[in-house]
Amino acid sequence: MSEHTAKAAAADYAAKATDMLKDLSAKAKTAFEKSGEISKDVAEFHKANLEAVVESGKLAAKGLQDVAQHGAEIGKKHWEAASAHAKTIAGVTSPTDFMAAQTEFFRGQFDAVVADFSKTTEFYMKLAGEIAQPVQNRYAAAAEQVKSRFAA
Repeated sequence: MSEHTAKAAAADYAAKATDMLKDLSAKAKTAFEKSGEISKDVAEFHKANLEAVVESGKLAAKGLQDVAQHGAEIGKKHWEAASAHAKTIAGVTSPTDFMAAQTEFFRGQFDAVVADFSKTTEFYMKLAGEIAQPVQNRYAAAAEQVKSRFAA
């Protein structure tokens, strides 16, 4: 091999190596940019998840306030009924009237308990649905995102 051929071959290899390094550098830069985009997407994804959980927590806190208020209303209603019953019992003059007043009171209390239980059950079911809704919505959105990523 002559000196001229060797220099030409070295220049050709140097040019190819330079091109290869430029290509490798461009590919590395593209990969780095993509990883930055992916990191941003992951951060946004988790932020949306956290927002859904926070919204559920807010709904749960408000629901618990409503539960406490409902419990206080029920307690007040039962206290008033018991007070009224005590006044009725105080005015009873015969054992027959006493038994009639007791029977009427207990029947009313039983009906009230059944109605309160039904109302409370309905309230808790509604509350559970409201609390779960933001998380369910987020799950549906996340599933759609994942599906679209794999479809692309």
